[in-house]
Amino acid sequence: MMKCRVCNSDIIEILAIKNRQYWTCRTCGSICLSENHFINKTEQKLRYEKHHNSISDDGYKSFLEGFIIPILNEIQHEKQNLAEGQTLQTILDYGSGPEPALCELLRQYADEGRYISHGCEIRGWDPFFAPDTAFFENGADLVTCLEVAEHFELPACDFKTLAGTVKAGGFAAIGTMLLPEDCDCRKSDNVSDAFKKWWYRSDSTHVTFYTLEGLKKSASSVGLEFVKAVTDRAFLFRKTI
Repeated sequence: MMKCRVCNSDIIEILAIKNRQYWTCRTCGSICLSENHFINKTEQKLRYEKHHNSISDDGYKSFLEGFIIPILNEIQHEKQNLAEGQTLQTILDYGSGPEPALCELLRQYADEGRYISHGCEIRGWDPFFAPDTAFFENGADLVTCLEVAEHFELPACDFKTLAGTVKAGGFAAIGTMLLPEDCDCRKSDNVSDAFKKWWYRSDSTHVTFYTLEGLKKSASSVGLEFVKAVTDRAFLFRKTI
């Protein structure tokens, strides 16, 4: 029996688009590409190496800031739930890519004392480009995961690994594009046409597409409690266990 890789429900249906098979979930609404169409790790790495994401590119820097600044501001508002006087001392970028631009931006903020404190230690980890980066021993105060969750082939396992890098009481910030309503089979009867036209689907390394409910279910199953949708593609969670 096939199960939804996002929420583990067995209420799934086949969605065929351009000779590719997807599974759409009637429980959480998420859509997963069939593993038969996954590209191999070598092809994935080649695809990622074509990304040229640098903070010297004003457009990309603006994209990064549109994600991280609202997240950092929201954490500041949440600080009453932290120990008195506690600040972000450690940040891990989970899936930092071939050019760890977000880490570079965060280090600039730390150097300037903007948004985060001087002395905050920032590390970037990536399974292809920085696999030897050590996770913080007791977990990071904040783990960022920007444009990574859609690459998770086994969300249950990948979210467990992600959660393991967050300290108890710390935060995880996940950035991904959620499925539009017309691609949610619980809300639309014409999902095939809508999903076919959705540009985010066309990247060969994008294999898992979440609704907000699906994202919450994946995170909560590993002890990441939903805090807030900070923007339409930035979601904040707190580690509870």
